[in-house]
Amino acid sequence: MEIINSVEMIAPKDRADFWRQSLKNICGGFETISHDWSKFRGNIDVRNIGGFDVAGISLNAHKIIRSQKHVAKEDNQNYFLIMQMQGEAHLSQRNNEAFLKPGDMAFIDSGYPCEFAYDGFMRQISLHIPRKRLENCIPYGSIEAAQTISGAVGMGAVIKNFLSSSYHEASFIARCDDDAVEDALMNLLSATLRGYAAERMQILPSKQLLQIQDVIEQNLTELDLSPSMIAKLCGLSTRHLHRLFQADGISFGEWVRKRRLWEARRQLANKKFSDHSIIDIAFHWGFNDAAHFSRSFRQEFGLSPRQYRMVI
Repeated sequence: MEIINSVEMIAPKDRADFWRQSLKNICGGFETISHDWSKFRGNIDVRNIGGFDVAGISLNAHKIIRSQKHVAKEDNQNYFLIMQMQGEAHLSQRNNEAFLKPGDMAFIDSGYPCEFAYDGFMRQISLHIPRKRLENCIPYGSIEAAQTISGAVGMGAVIKNFLSSSYHEASFIARCDDDAVEDALMNLLSATLRGYAAERMQILPSKQLLQIQDVIEQNLTELDLSPSMIAKLCGLSTRHLHRLFQADGISFGEWVRKRRLWEARRQLANKKFSDHSIIDIAFHWGFNDAAHFSRSFRQEFGLSPRQYRMVI
């Protein structure tokens, strides 16, 4: 393994600029947000899989953001296939959101702004695939960015295992085998995306669901938020609303619960809200029972709200 950049030997006052340039050299322009650069840890290594660059990134930052300003300065000819190796991540791009646990994957389009949010130390690998090469091998010629591809079952598990093993064995794969590795990788990706195409890539349902999720976001703090309320605001039947969420692999209630938990977690980590009690934050985000909020929070993030606030 070749470590391209690590901040461990860099003075704290220089870490932000060093890391920003290191990330740009390998992945393009991004802004890394850390609440305390003196405690920041991060390194990047880059390897070759079938002729494609794959970056291994580990860090304990809070967010990484690619803005429209970053996008405007680059040629943006890649998709990034992000695979979570350790920790959890929340990816967002073009009104889509992906929640990644270890083994899960999602695509990010370098041609649009995006945001990565993390909960503590994490590791990811990022496979950089030229846009035309990927779009030529998939059913609809386009990719739905920031959609979770589960690495737990089916073709998602197959591509997860192939990508992980290829990454770890990259230095032992001969360059004369690049074509074979590339063909295998693209065939597996094509098969994986075909499995998601019927449920996740139909244009009309996807647009409807995005519109519904936008309306939910506008009402996320409302205590009486319900499927019937949102369906009425969107001019849909409640049954059709549930059907759209089911096609996306998650229930209405679970989607709302996760969004509320992530927003509550962000406030707990934000020093601007240090004078707000945990109960106040929970109630603000639509939870009306402190014990239920605490249980849900621990289930989602592995720590109680109090423990999380103490270690952040």
